[in-house]
Amino acid sequence: MSKKIFTLLLAAGIAVVFTASGIHAGTKAEDVITMESKLFDKRKKGPDSKKPCKLVEFSHKKHHEEYKLSCGECHHDKDGKPLSDLKDGDDVKECEECHNHAKPGSKTFQGKYKNKPVDIMHLESAIHENCIGCHKEKGLKVGTKCGDCHKAM
Repeated sequence: MSKKIFTLLLAAGIAVVFTASGIHAGTKAEDVITMESKLFDKRKKGPDSKKPCKLVEFSHKKHHEEYKLSCGECHHDKDGKPLSDLKDGDDVKECEECHNHAKPGSKTFQGKYKNKPVDIMHLESAIHENCIGCHKEKGLKVGTKCGDCHKAM
């Protein structure tokens, strides 16, 4: 009888450990991420040159620690409202999970469309609008021109 109780308690203990670790599992914000997606247009050259460009690298750490930005300043809900209560380890969707299409005939963010409304449901448009818009709002000169982020190889 004691073997049955021991086995039952052991099984319950293992279940608790797996459940607890699942609750704490989330999205770990990497210090630096490379902005890449299968949804991006395949370009043979960078926006400011005839050479191929590197994928844009984004530093969570720099934006959070040095610039004192909260996660919600970039990450938002389906209505565009900041997710102000986010913290490292929370499960966060990637941009492309929602920003994965453009309306037919709509403008996507490319240099020649800078001054025209764009469809932010297109992934590149959403990222450009978010990053460039924030940099302009904060009065930063870097990160507002193509070559600032899209470095030639």
